Amino acid sequence: MANTAIDANLVTRGFLMRMGNAWFDQGELRQALDVYLKVIEEYPGSEESKTAQVALFTIARRYEQEGLLRLSLDVLERLEQIQTTNA
Repeated sequence: MANTAIDANLVTRGFLMRMGNAWFDQGELRQALDVYLKVIEEYPGSEESKTAQVALFTIARRYEQEGLLRLSLDVLERLEQIQTTNA
């Protein structure tokens, strides 16, 4: 058996992003939102975190376009709260 080191954080980040993207693609924005926020909170500074932030802005924009302004603002406020905590 080969001794192969596995970066568990990398695997987990990838899994979470695939899960968030699947929810997003299915139009399940609330579920996608929660997953993306988890990535940003638990893996700040990672490439996945940056991608998740872009996805959250896309979700906020979609809510805005659908006239769901409170939900749009909620997304932005939650993102800001996590970024402030991680700073």
